[in-house]
Amino acid sequence: MPHDHVVQYVKRTVALLLLVAGCGTPPAGAGKPPPAGPAEPAYTCHEQPIPPDIMSTGRPATQLGPDGRAALKGQEVREVGDLAKWRIVEETGERLAIIKEFDGPQQRWTTSVTHDFLMVERFGPPDADGRPSWHLRSSGGCNLQRDLGDLGVAELTLDPAKPPSGNALHLLVTERACAGGRSANGRIRVVLLEESDRDVRLVIGVARAPGDFHNCKGNPATPYTVELSRPLGDRVPYDTGLHPMREIVKP
Repeated sequence: MPHDHVVQYVKRTVALLLLVAGCGTPPAGAGKPPPAGPAEPAYTCHEQPIPPDIMSTGRPATQLGPDGRAALKGQEVREVGDLAKWRIVEETGERLAIIKEFDGPQQRWTTSVTHDFLMVERFGPPDADGRPSWHLRSSGGCNLQRDLGDLGVAELTLDPAKPPSGNALHLLVTERACAGGRSANGRIRVVLLEESDRDVRLVIGVARAPGDFHNCKGNPATPYTVELSRPLGDRVPYDTGLHPMREIVKP
């Protein structure tokens, strides 16, 4: 057999053996991890990051170590009862953060809250052991509020003066950040709008008011209209900027 025919025969034989053995070129994308799904929303309470599943996965405050228990005896720290209902958000030698979910929403001044929060930190002059003593940093009711980045959070209610009409859903948006008592008109942003046959889910934020300093004398509710793909009908509107999400009702 001529030399060039022998070479071609050997090449065909090797190719056939590779194919049978599964050693051919892998298909495009083989061996690569699947694409990551959308990131879970981040939530905050008193501007501190809070895992949304904290109440089901967090350690109960009955498991606090020596630092955590010392923090609860710090200066200005209120007495915390029933540690089994509280969950540990953070516990280090410098900071303690714990959170508790109320049995139902609690009215605090002009807003309704679902959780109680406490943060204690070491700061100030050194104590007897040479380290700063424990002091209260943050305490009080809050909601698990979706982190909207540069946007401020808002409280949403239905506008009692304008029931839903056509595809329009009429809301009152109350900015929670200090804004000098001014309207949020022109600064309201729809972050998320999801519609189904059963409900309408909204996340709405407010752009910060211009300027470096604003007093906190309270902000007026600003009328705002969301255009839906079809009439609201029997569907329920929800504020999903909160966790758990909350039905949007009249004030």
